[in-house]
Amino acid sequence: MLIEIEASSPVPIYTQLINQIKKAIVKGELKRGEMLPSVRVLAGDLGVNMHTINKAYNLMVDEGILLKSQRGYLVTESKQRPEEVEEQLKEKIEELLIEVYLHEVSSEHIKEWMQDTASQLEKEW
Repeated sequence: MLIEIEASSPVPIYTQLINQIKKAIVKGELKRGEMLPSVRVLAGDLGVNMHTINKAYNLMVDEGILLKSQRGYLVTESKQRPEEVEEQLKEKIEELLIEVYLHEVSSEHIKEWMQDTASQLEKEW
């Protein structure tokens, strides 16, 4: 799993890390039950603060994506019921749409972005 952090990005480092780990799981680069690098090792490899890695890992534990064990963090099966996941996704979509409408982006642009992004992800996966 290759993680690349863009320090100049407006996206917080812990969010970049979460997004890349989730992508690696979906792409099969990280398997269920596989251990992630330790907080110390990953912080050293990426040149970021250990608290940043810890925050990302713990947020993913809260989401049910990672499990914290005595040996470290590992990818786990989702323990959330489908209804809970659906509700969370709807909330995220609503937040995104509020931003889109706040900035007066047309619905045509939204559709184009969704199709382009879906096509790009399908090619990657």
